Amino acid sequence: MRFRPLLTHNVELVTVEMIQRQSEPQDKRHLTDIQSLEAVAERDIDLLLIEELTVDSSLRSWFYGLVWGTSGQDPIFLGSWHSLTHPDYGESDVVVLAEEEEGRKLAILIENKIDAITQPNQAGRYRIRGDAGIATEWWHQYRTCIVAPQVYLDSNSEATLYDVLVSYESLKQWFVEKPADPRAKYKAQLIEEAIEQNRRGYRAVPHGGVTQFWLDYWELSKAEFPELQMRRPTKIPANSDWPRFKPRGINPDFVVIHKWSRGAVDLTIRGAGDKIERLTELNQSLLGDGLSILTTNKSAAIRIEVPVVDRFGELAPQIDKARAGLLAASRLVELSHQIQL
Repeated sequence: MRFRPLLTHNVELVTVEMIQRQSEPQDKRHLTDIQSLEAVAERDIDLLLIEELTVDSSLRSWFYGLVWGTSGQDPIFLGSWHSLTHPDYGESDVVVLAEEEEGRKLAILIENKIDAITQPNQAGRYRIRGDAGIATEWWHQYRTCIVAPQVYLDSNSEATLYDVLVSYESLKQWFVEKPADPRAKYKAQLIEEAIEQNRRGYRAVPHGGVTQFWLDYWELSKAEFPELQMRRPTKIPANSDWPRFKPRGINPDFVVIHKWSRGAVDLTIRGAGDKIERLTELNQSLLGDGLSILTTNKSAAIRIEVPVVDRFGELAPQIDKARAGLLAASRLVELSHQIQL
């Protein structure tokens, strides 16, 4: 006897159409909506810099101008190196070497960052390697340079210790402005992916002890130096040790910075790094009594030396040192209204 299958409402007939439908991809996005690069590594940007600085004289001219402050006087390109390592002092991400007409060799030591945490004394070790290169006669002069997304440069006090800061955004814009060049368009896209990766991935990790030190320092500033109008700190990472003061009424190009670990308070004048002689001449009467004027990156700074402050300790045992720094900051804010540019 044959038995016919019994179909009930709990049993579904499987048809050819259903099998085809189930085999169709479930992702309905357009391919163009999907991120073309899974991730951009710092090595990718390292190699982009090496390639472009090696083969593109126009980018090389632009980059040299940023680093050396020159235009129309491009030195002769001699070579570039990736991860150039000193046996005792670590590695430089990219080193570019060029030669002036009189035979002097100029080196640019480049640190490249997307979102990695800065290592202790990283900028200082770049200078040690630069000095070692002079000692071994690899070059006669050098400058240190950090290349990174603008948000990284703005949020990392270590970045300001390099001679030159170059943002990914400015590098990307250089490629964008090359007309009808598909290769440049791709390079700009690669850099944009790195910038977006930084926005998605970089998060300053707060340090409890350092945050508390900042809060205690802010309380002291608010109580004894209200004219500085220091902003209340929130969550501070371990490497932050440069409180800034920009009270109302100060020149927009001025900012006063207490550099705790360096033992200095600076009145920084943005974009005036090449005007030291003129600033000194115009303000000679103001520059006595412990004040000095110097270049910091592309800025000028009027500096007062003060005791070093340790952000990893407690404020109470160091309160006189902190107070000396705040007093110097207040003095520089007052001085800023007399500076002639």
